Amino acid sequence: MTAADARAWRRLADTAVEPNLYLDPRFLVPARHRGREVADVLLLVVEDGDEWLAVLALTATTVAPGVPLRAVTTGGTFMTTHCDRHHPLVRAGREVDALGALLGGLREVGLPGLVQLQHFPVDGPLADALGRVVARGGMLLHERRRTSSAYVRRPAGAERFPRATGAPLVDPPLAVEHMGAGRRKDLRRRLRGLARDAGGPLELHDVSDDPAVDAEFAAFQAAGWKGDAERGGAALGLDPVAHRWFRDVVAGFRRDGDAMVLRLTAGGETVFLSYALRSGGTYFGFLDAYGERHARYSPGAVGRLVELTYVLGATDAPAFDPAFDARYVAGTQLYPERREHVDLLVSTRGLVARTAVRAAPVAARFGIGARGAGLPLVPVGGEQLAEWLALVA
Repeated sequence: MTAADARAWRRLADTAVEPNLYLDPRFLVPARHRGREVADVLLLVVEDGDEWLAVLALTATTVAPGVPLRAVTTGGTFMTTHCDRHHPLVRAGREVDALGALLGGLREVGLPGLVQLQHFPVDGPLADALGRVVARGGMLLHERRRTSSAYVRRPAGAERFPRATGAPLVDPPLAVEHMGAGRRKDLRRRLRGLARDAGGPLELHDVSDDPAVDAEFAAFQAAGWKGDAERGGAALGLDPVAHRWFRDVVAGFRRDGDAMVLRLTAGGETVFLSYALRSGGTYFGFLDAYGERHARYSPGAVGRLVELTYVLGATDAPAFDPAFDARYVAGTQLYPERREHVDLLVSTRGLVARTAVRAAPVAARFGIGARGAGLPLVPVGGEQLAEWLALVA
């Protein structure tokens, strides 16, 4: 990765038809230090002169033990663990040709022609481009799974207010128009309880430009259940490598004014800290933590609503993607909109790859198809895979 590569990659991230924080070089390049987690990550790049037109992070794998069928997936170890969106970055205005070159070029660089695209948006210009690429012929596509997650587009009448980089916002506004009367009443009760329990009103502090808050966040996060490995916690303080990556990522976005760090206090006590990062104009949720001493008043839910309202009110971002996996139902319900994403199996070239895609619906009907995220596509074993490949072929 040369300096020129990084600049071209960054220009692509800024002009992509569908922004993706997790393929922004400021997010992914610092992960080089994460060792085995990223050892299998490959970048497939479409270039035109000095410009990058498309980039996709991939991992090569075998479909199943004992079966000589290779594939590539966007669901490698690092991407599955740390990245909620896997779709490629594709230059706006060149999306069809660039996406066609990206998928069609797999075999030309020695990669398999069978690819699993995870967390691909169902609607929008990138989805339209994929439809046009497939319609050209020569590729087969199978939808494996569809999920719905939170995603908020800027409403036309969003309230605007200045950044709270100096004096804090006291009793910060909350975007609750999408909630029913019962939920709004419950939220007001929690707000009053939180202020009473902590001994003072809620105040929102925008500390985006203060590097010292990064150490504060690590300590705050470790003080809760995430700091307890026996309870499944994965706090930054438990992993020096992850902590270094966090600091490097935030520093890169902070240098460009694209890191938003918010501290919510009550009675002078921190009850919520959050990081949102901007890529291609859109803000994405990165990390947050809440004070467990006041857990009965849901400071995490309150903080995320404050964060959403602030992003829409104090910035010009066209959208906010909180990056919640669809499994987190309670977190997703906080937000007013949803967006569907799909996991796709695509045959770009080659008879074996085409046979595998044709066979996928048959395998699913007989209960031997893929389930969950990532390859292997057929975890039941090579014999059954060989049987249904032969059947469809």
